[in-house]
Amino acid sequence: MTNPSDIQHEFEKLLKEKYGSNINIISASISPKSLLAKTKNAESDSPHSESNEPQNQAVLQFSKTPKDIKACLDKYVIGQDEAKKTLAIAVCNHYNQIRYYHQLPKEQKADYHYVKQNILMIGPTGVGKTYMIQQIAKMIDVPFVRADATKYSETGYAGGNVEDLVRDLVTKAQDNVAEAEFGIIYIDEADKLAASPSSRYKDISGRGVQLGLLKLLEETEIDLRSSQDPAAQMQTMFDLQGSGKTKPKVINTRHILFILSGSFSNLNEVIKERLAEKAIGFQAASPNRHGSKLDDAKRLIAQLRTEDLIEFGFEPEFIGRLPIRVACHNLSEDDLFQILKTAKGNIISQYKQALAAYDIKTKFHDSALREIARKAFKEQTGARSLATILDASLKDFFYELPSLGTTHLDVDGDLIIHPDKKLKELIDKENNITKPMQQSIESFQKKSFLDHRIQVNIDPDAYPFILSQVNGNVSEVEAFLSSYIKPFIYTIQLLTVRDDIGILSLPLECFQNPQKWFEMSLARYVKA
Repeated sequence: MTNPSDIQHEFEKLLKEKYGSNINIISASISPKSLLAKTKNAESDSPHSESNEPQNQAVLQFSKTPKDIKACLDKYVIGQDEAKKTLAIAVCNHYNQIRYYHQLPKEQKADYHYVKQNILMIGPTGVGKTYMIQQIAKMIDVPFVRADATKYSETGYAGGNVEDLVRDLVTKAQDNVAEAEFGIIYIDEADKLAASPSSRYKDISGRGVQLGLLKLLEETEIDLRSSQDPAAQMQTMFDLQGSGKTKPKVINTRHILFILSGSFSNLNEVIKERLAEKAIGFQAASPNRHGSKLDDAKRLIAQLRTEDLIEFGFEPEFIGRLPIRVACHNLSEDDLFQILKTAKGNIISQYKQALAAYDIKTKFHDSALREIARKAFKEQTGARSLATILDASLKDFFYELPSLGTTHLDVDGDLIIHPDKKLKELIDKENNITKPMQQSIESFQKKSFLDHRIQVNIDPDAYPFILSQVNGNVSEVEAFLSSYIKPFIYTIQLLTVRDDIGILSLPLECFQNPQKWFEMSLARYVKA
């Protein structure tokens, strides 16, 4: 009998001869014995019993309501209320139907019929389509896979095979097939699969991918060992070597929820032609400078027919398996402002975190958020343009400020409009005031330690107040601080006894009302 390690060696040699020496064989360090053990464990955990039914108890305990899901989405996505409602209802119906089905007695399941409610999302770029689905998958805790439709081909020879989407879902579920069978697959840029009427019958690739997705959208079993995956084929050889036969490992797509989305930029023209109207659709021009929606998304869904999507370039069988249609509207300037101000995890918090890495505290004023929203709205790429505007406005600040030793940055509307001017003013201020100020404070701190054996740290928030007390004369800062804390020397010494290093931090409040601050600090010390 041939040694499995010899087979593995020959397989590696074949791959390297064909693809070059730079190829990495990730399975080379895994012994045939461990692969076999893993296969047996996976098969013993397989959800496919004699009734071929998934057995994922976590998903079967689904108890969310549409309002629960919409409330979660409201924290992350501004606007799109109708889209959020429709998605919440569709997702709850899908998982509740699954839960109900698995609670039925075995003899009743054969008579239970449920048509899976796959979803088609329509809306311009950057309005939150993908983000909404990501948050839903996270909230209900199911595996989630996102892919662009354009990366797939009919055969997989010139692109990915659509069945790889399901295999990727299993990978996301850490090879738990039972869990993956209740996951969500999100396919973006689905409108690119449609052919224009003039070239529809020539677009073999797009039509082929549609046909390839047909069986996935409804119900089929997918072999988890792809014919184009070297590692999977290697394991198949090990199985054949060990037992003379191999048992297929499959996943059923019956309960996998598919959501397809795209901008469908010309769909309104198709509807307009059918209705012979002058203007319709979610991308209709609006005279309002803030981007009034004019209920465009509602009008699109209300008047959209399956025949419109077929005319757009989809196969009837394909579009028929996407019964739920969700339309998202363009974001207005006010929407973009609210995203910056209130949306959880928005881009502003990311910029604050990035500057905090350099010990720079950043405050964004509403005037800055409004100006960013105004500029982003002109870009007409939805929320994606917010990052573009922020980068253009703050890029030079990220470059200069860490080297200046700046500790605070106030971002207002004027900074967004004139970033170069504001940066120059800030650099001049740092060079002419802040640095001398810091030097005076450091000198005061050293003198305090030498004279009184105390060490105080002054919060940078207090710098402007201190400077105002000396009328902007930095040379007087050290003398001012010495006289300022002189009445409280013994209190400071007492407060620093509990700290081996003997350091006391003095915040802005200490300078605004020193008597009250020291009394409160001493009271907390005595109580402790």
